[in-house]
Order: sequence, then C-alpha cells, then structure tokens
Amino acid sequence: MSKDNVDFELTPFRKKATEKTKTINKAYYKKMDWDRLEIEKAWATKNVLKDVPFPVIKPNDSLLPVWNLKRYEFLEKEDIPNTVHPKLWEQGKLNLHAGLFQVTKNIFQVRGYDLANLSLVRGKTGWIVIDCLTSKETAEAALQLVHDYFGKQPISAVIFTHSHVDHYGGIEGVLASGASEDVKIYAPQGFLSAVLEENVTAGIAMSRRGFYMYGEVLPRDEKGQIDCGIGKYVSTGTVTLVQNAEEIAIPTGKDYVEKDIDGVIMQFQLTPDTEAPAEMNIYIPEEQSLCIAENCTATLHNIYTLRGAKVRDPVAWANYIQQAMDIFGEKLTSVFDVHNWPRHGRDYCLEYMSKQRDMYQYINDQTLRLINKGYTLEEVGRLVHFPKSIKEEWYNSSFYGTVNHNAKAVYQRYMGWYNGNPVDLNKLLPEDAAKKYVEFMGGEEEVIKKAKKSFKEGDYQWVAEVTKQVIFANPHNRKAKLLCADALEQLGYICESGPWRNEYLMGAQELRYGVIPIQRSVITTEVLNQMTLKQVLSIFSIRIDGIKAGEYNFQMNFIIPDRKEVATTEVKRGIFRVLSTDLKEASVTVTMNQSTLYELATTNNRPDSSSIHVEGDICNWQLFLWALDKIDPDFPIMTPKV
Repeated sequence: MSKDNVDFELTPFRKKATEKTKTINKAYYKKMDWDRLEIEKAWATKNVLKDVPFPVIKPNDSLLPVWNLKRYEFLEKEDIPNTVHPKLWEQGKLNLHAGLFQVTKNIFQVRGYDLANLSLVRGKTGWIVIDCLTSKETAEAALQLVHDYFGKQPISAVIFTHSHVDHYGGIEGVLASGASEDVKIYAPQGFLSAVLEENVTAGIAMSRRGFYMYGEVLPRDEKGQIDCGIGKYVSTGTVTLVQNAEEIAIPTGKDYVEKDIDGVIMQFQLTPDTEAPAEMNIYIPEEQSLCIAENCTATLHNIYTLRGAKVRDPVAWANYIQQAMDIFGEKLTSVFDVHNWPRHGRDYCLEYMSKQRDMYQYINDQTLRLINKGYTLEEVGRLVHFPKSIKEEWYNSSFYGTVNHNAKAVYQRYMGWYNGNPVDLNKLLPEDAAKKYVEFMGGEEEVIKKAKKSFKEGDYQWVAEVTKQVIFANPHNRKAKLLCADALEQLGYICESGPWRNEYLMGAQELRYGVIPIQRSVITTEVLNQMTLKQVLSIFSIRIDGIKAGEYNFQMNFIIPDRKEVATTEVKRGIFRVLSTDLKEASVTVTMNQSTLYELATTNNRPDSSSIHVEGDICNWQLFLWALDKIDPDFPIMTPKV
C-alpha cells in the first residue's frame, strides 16, 4: 500500500493534497497572469555569460555540500503539483538560474550560488565586489567561476550593502580569492553594531527560528521546500566577518556621498532602518546603473521577518526608494538587486521602483487606518489587501513577505503587543490555558474527534489551533500531534510565500519526528575573532540567570593572553557588565586562552579547569559559573518547553 493512501490519522508520513487543497491551488492557477510571468522569465535569464546548471559546492574536507541546487531538479517538470501554490512553483523555477550574468558593460553578477547574489564591478586594477554571500565556501566558488571566465584578476575593493549575514558572511572567501594588498572594504554607517546586535544578542533564537523560515531540514521535493522567494535557501558553510570596514557616512545636508573606488566613481545613498538597520544603495554613473541593495527585490519583502528581528520602518523604506528615484532616476538605465535579477530601461526601472515603494507605504497607511477604527493585530493582518494596481505585478507577489504578517508588524510598531482588551493583559501561560480549554471542551479524545471532522471539511487553520491546545495540555498525545501536523501540511501546500510554506511544513515535521538538531551558528570562531574582548564578554550578560545572581556583588578580571586583551567586569544585582578594558582591583582574576573563552561564552560546556587559571576568591568564580544559564539552541517550537 502506498504511504500516501494510509489513513492520515494514524501515520507520520507526509500526505497528498486533499481535495480542498487541490481546489484552492487550481483556483490560483486559473488566476495566474502568464504574460507577466513571461516578462519576469526574460529578466531572470537575460545576459547569461556562463550557465551553471544546478551547482553543488562542497569543501575539500567535507563529505556534505554547503550548497546544493541539484536537489531542486524536480522543479523542471512541466506539470505543477497540487501540493504547491502555482506562483511559488514558478518563482522557484526562476530562482534556479545559476551562473555568471552581465548587468552592464562593466557590472556582473554570480547568481544561484547562495541565497543572495555576488555582484562585481570592473575597477581600474581589479574587481570591486558588492556583497559576499553567506559562506566562505560559496564566495570562493563564485569567484572561481568569475576567474575561470575572465582570467584571474585581483579583488581591489569589497562593499557590503547591508548588515545581514547572507551579504557579508563570505568575506574571508572573497579575500582568499586574490585580494590585493591594499584592498579596501566599505559598509554603511552603523554596519558592525547592527551585525553584532542582530546576530549575537538574539542569535541563538534567530538561528533556531531561521531554520523554520528557510526550511533548512525539509526534503527538497514537491511536498517539501521549494523556494524562499528571494532565493533557494541559506548556504551552510563558514560564516566570517571583518572589523576593518570603512563605514560610509553622509555629511549633513547631503543626500549621498561620492567616492572614487579603484577608478570607478560611486555614489552612496544611506537607507537606514529600511530592510536592515544599516543599508545603502549605490549608483555608478559611468554605467548608469543603481544597486538598490535589498530595498527592492522581485517580491514583497518583510517589514517583520519570521525568524525574528526588530520591526522595520515601512515609511522610511518607501521614502528612501523615492529619494533614490529623485537623485538617480533621471539618468539611470538599469537597476540591480542583491537578490533575484536586474531590470533595464529607465522608464521600466522607475515604474518597478515606484510600485515596490508603494507596497510598503500602502501597508503602513492602511494598517493605521484600521488601527484608528479600533481593529487589532489579528484583524489588520486579514483586512489589509493590495489593490489590483499594486498586486498585478509579478514582482509584487508575496513570495517572501506577506501583506498579512507585514500589516501585523505595522500594528506592533505603532501599538505594541497589547490589543487594548484587558482580558489579554496578563493571559495564562499556553500550557495552563490549554489544560483548561481541553477540559472545557470535553477532554482530549472529544477534541480530537471533533477536529477530525473539521479536517475532513477542510477547516485546517481551526484544526491546527484546537489540536495545539491538546498538545500543550498533553505533549505526549500522539494523535493530536499527527492531526495538527496534517493540518499544517495542507496550509503549507497553499502558500504563495516560501517562508510561510516552510514554517508550516517545518512545524508538521517537528510534530511527527521531533526536533532535528542542527549544529550551526552565525556566532562562529571567525566572527568572534573580529569582536573586541568587551563585545565577546557582553555575551555573558544575556547568559546570567538574574535570580540566581540577584544578590551577587563582586568584580572579576579577565586576561586573554593570545588576544592580548584584558577587562574588568562586575556581577551585581543579577547583571553582568564590562567596567573597563584595563585591569582594576577585583576579587578574582581569571586567565584563559580565547578558545576557552569562546567555548564558555557560546556553549553550555564548562571548560576543563586546567585550561583556566584562577587567582583570588575562587568561590566567586564558581558562583559566576553556576549562574550561567544553559541555553538549548534546539529548543522545541511545537511543544511546551520542559
């Protein structure tokens, strides 16, 4: 018997699309604007210099690839499966085009070697690289492709457009691929602070949730991960960072700053608090081309990202796109993004930018209109809809962000988490509420019985919500988990958004098979090496259990000989802080090498006592170690945290 035909109630296997799901996806198919898709296909395949079908990137010392597009060969089939939203399927096919592409006479891109693109501008003495992909290994492979085609040329400069890891993480791979001795690195103002705040402070939680958003451990097939809208997924190689980037600042009263970088005039427009806290557009007058960073992409982007981050400012986002049009629009003839593909023709580019601009302004304004009518977070997510004049464009589709969760983000930005109803001011914990709900509904078996009926009726969201109550009341109820998983799976099958699909399918997978641990972090040794000792020690401030350390009051000196750095710290009233980067009087002094420090700061391991030399009050050192909380990077999402 086929696994697909086994009773959904009793098996952990992935399921077929139900008749309700098939009907929904067929309806979407009938509404598809195939003419606009053909326009998008033309842009995605324009000016191919070297086609690389399904690249696989595997380091020499590894059995597993860090990047593998071959897993997506199934997307080449002609018929769209009924387990995938037809628009997401087609966007997934567009993001398969990999290789070396020409944007203008002297601007090129490597696409399909990571989630983002690596862009290059031909300079006087070598290549100016714009963005470096996520991993050292993918960046090296991308530049090898460039060297194989053009011949080996040095890297004369590197530019980071913004502070997200898929744009700076491969920097060591770029530098290792033939950087000149005087290579210069540029980034937008506030870059390093934004990198550390986003990827270190809440890095563990963001990484865990990022696995859901990007569908990291989902199968690549018609029932699994298809695409992320802006690319396939995040490569799994070594994340690196440099600290010596020159941060671009703009003088007061100016809209942009101009620099000569390896003989190429570049005009930098800072766009802070748009898609990233630190971001910038780059106009290259000689090429009449604008790098729009991630402020425009071939999809609706995220005002709030599902992996977790501070809510972005949609008004600033719209205004900076307009500012770019005002400053550079008269002469530009092409626009290239750091994801997806470029656009050409002045009028078309300006129309593209204006319609991307209007998405963010519209969501902001319409959400505020509804807020002022008394609607709350959940309501605005369902009530805001784009008019045809915005949503008709393929590149304004919800392949990445959605109107639903972006409208909720606007609500959160202006109103916070509280909806104004005092019933929700101090709600019961999910586990406590779940037990009471299940009891009121007649017990677990009665809830499951009714939920099965709702599933057969195609009411998948309700099935997921009600079975969640059973799961949180009793995490061992296997029937509830499997039924909830089946409901989430059908919800995933009808999603236009790649991340929404991934979220639903990852949830279903965790309910069926448990948490699949992933040993990966953006807080790598290479990143820690670029941080000051003060920045590394600050990790302890979010590891201290405040109640355990609530009555502590002592100071500690840290000496790290191989970093040639020292610091004086304090533990007081449940807070750990760095007082000085010089040695001061302290009750205890600890000396260790940097590898021991990194292990202590970023893992739950207690380093061997022989690797740490302690002088002074050893009791205070032991108290500090005791107060360091254990953090599980693979914490459960679909079940209560035990």
